[in-house]
Amino acid sequence: MISKFSCVLALAASCFVSTVGLSQDEKLPLLLKRSPSPANAMGYVNVESLNQLMSDAGFVDRVDENVQEFWFISDLNLMSLRPRWEAGYATLKESVDVDELAKQVGGYVDSVDGKDVVWSPQQTYLYPAKDNRLGVLRPADRSLLSGWLSPSTNVNYTPFLEARANQPESYLSMMLAIEVSDVFSPVPLAKRLSTFKSIKSKSPESVAKTLASATGVSIIVGRRSLSECIVTIEFSTAPGSLKIIAADLFAEMLERSGSAAPEVLTWEVKVDGNNLSLQGPITESTLSGLLGIFSLESQASRTVRLANDGGSQGKTEKEQMAYRSKNYFDEVDAIVEQTRKHKSQTTGALAKWNDQRARAIDELGTLNVDPEMIQFGTSVAETLRGNALTVTQGNIDAGKIKASQSLNSGYYGDGYYNANSTADYQRVTNSYARGNAYANFKDALSQIDKLTAEVRRAMTAKYQIQF
Repeated sequence: MISKFSCVLALAASCFVSTVGLSQDEKLPLLLKRSPSPANAMGYVNVESLNQLMSDAGFVDRVDENVQEFWFISDLNLMSLRPRWEAGYATLKESVDVDELAKQVGGYVDSVDGKDVVWSPQQTYLYPAKDNRLGVLRPADRSLLSGWLSPSTNVNYTPFLEARANQPESYLSMMLAIEVSDVFSPVPLAKRLSTFKSIKSKSPESVAKTLASATGVSIIVGRRSLSECIVTIEFSTAPGSLKIIAADLFAEMLERSGSAAPEVLTWEVKVDGNNLSLQGPITESTLSGLLGIFSLESQASRTVRLANDGGSQGKTEKEQMAYRSKNYFDEVDAIVEQTRKHKSQTTGALAKWNDQRARAIDELGTLNVDPEMIQFGTSVAETLRGNALTVTQGNIDAGKIKASQSLNSGYYGDGYYNANSTADYQRVTNSYARGNAYANFKDALSQIDKLTAEVRRAMTAKYQIQF
């Protein structure tokens, strides 16, 4: 139960028909009206604005500028933080041709409810619409697509999601909203909270009852600075009793779930009626983790690159494979460099980031890519995923040790007092776990560098172009 609630908070602290004539404030409301199935999450990103804020903050990562903005709805699995399905639109810098798109992605053109769509081998449906918009739906479920393009049922959404959908976009760089009504039970929640230091003298049952009344979480990044990230949690009962412990509590929940966001400890907490909000700076690792949860933007960006790149046109089959393999190699190498340069403040954030980078490699297109190159990508992804699992397990083991250390009152059986405090022991435990995590990470990067050098030499010799 705690892990489920922590996953939702991880989203929060790690902070989120026809398309003709849609005004700005109609994007998300229309998506909700045309939802193919009940959704519990939605988001909006203005790429130009967010990239500017990331640049101002000195962040290494950027959102792909092939896309100007994107907005989506999703049924999000709150335990795994992976969408069961996601649907939305991306505004592109130029339109894409449906036939050329199908050819470049290795898919085919299909007609669904009178509309031309493209099935992609990446288990994605692509819908080139008017006004340079590209509709994206994952997974490639044809019945789900039909329900999206021509909805036959109405989904009644809560006031929480409807209110967030109607927010003006003019002041948003990013917005994410998650519906959590009736997701949490206060009974197991209270049991887990009993071991939390952050609840201090408060009753675990009382804190759990308030937390379980949460109805939704929203994350907003405005257009002035990444230091103004606002996380708002809406409750059905007044959360005033949580104000004094909110930052410490949420930070501890995130740390225990392996999604640590230490910046939360510095955030300002406010309570207004049934809303509790936290405001403060969001770090690069937290923002990157948040953006990596949903795949719509990456799918749209990759689609644009393929559709508008004629680099493989007019070439022999071997030359086309060389071109596609080189492109695949460059994409994997770019992901590895992102991983190498990423600055995670905690080992939990490191593990989460590496797992997301592994998933990004898994989702790369492999059509007409040399099998040896595909195996290279698979090996890199497995190495990153293995590191994430090792680090996560190390954090879990360290947590068990710290819990055992907390049971030590400081006295031995004969009454002799142990001058070394529990905090001292736990600092040593944390340092040990951190050292092991980063040592394993460096070893993983060393393995990847070796794989990269080997496949670069082999592919360069095979195709006589420099990889």
